[in-house]
Amino acid sequence: MAAVIVATLYLSFLLQAVVGGALLLIATFCLAFSVYNLNKVSDLKEDLVNQPNRAQFVKKHRDYIVFACLESVNIAVILAFFTNPAAILVILFPFYVGLFYSLGIHRKRIKDVFVLKNIMIAAAIAVGASLLPLAIHVAIPLVVLLVAYWFFLKVITHSVVLDVRDIDGDRKAGVRTIPVSLGRNKTRNLLLFLNSTLILWLVFSLYQGLFYPYLFALILSVLYGYWFILRFTRSPKVTGLFELFISGEWLIIALYATPFALGWPHIL
Repeated sequence: MAAVIVATLYLSFLLQAVVGGALLLIATFCLAFSVYNLNKVSDLKEDLVNQPNRAQFVKKHRDYIVFACLESVNIAVILAFFTNPAAILVILFPFYVGLFYSLGIHRKRIKDVFVLKNIMIAAAIAVGASLLPLAIHVAIPLVVLLVAYWFFLKVITHSVVLDVRDIDGDRKAGVRTIPVSLGRNKTRNLLLFLNSTLILWLVFSLYQGLFYPYLFALILSVLYGYWFILRFTRSPKVTGLFELFISGEWLIIALYATPFALGWPHIL
């Protein structure tokens, strides 16, 4: 999952024409490792129903996991400082959002608030992915806004599809997610609508002459979105690689976009 988040930043670098940024990519890996695993520690109650094997592992090694998470955040901050001190603010934003998401305030977690949990996850990743490149290279504001919108919509779609898998555990734990409230069919229709808005995004970007030659990879991302929405919201039975199929989209699109970043269209 940490590698997946790195792939989102890498894609943002490509879309915003940023060269370099290796330290920020490593910092993002450390940050994602920390936030993701802290969430697993706080999710023991739900995971004992949804994913008992993982929950038992987390329960057994809880202290070591928390220590590793805190150290990972420290490393991320140091790496961000050596790139651009201002990047520390962007690095820490997703961390604190993740902290409030998992632990909450006065025993009230963000993830227990209807819809807000999905918005906060998407906002944290979209802000990090769209603003961290600015620590290296200042892009056109329109480009930054379009990149932020793309990541925001895609991450919301991913998080809601993942919630479909966890309907039973979330319902028993009293967590009111979109799938729990709307059911599978209405959730699927909502996600298909959101994914379709990215077609308008692509048309606008093409009209503005933006993101070439990565439009090919972005078109693939929209088509992939339709596939996993239809595949994983129809049946409660999912494979062991379910999460990789969903969040792993970023890895697939990043790999697909890399030849274009190396100038492949101009080699022929």
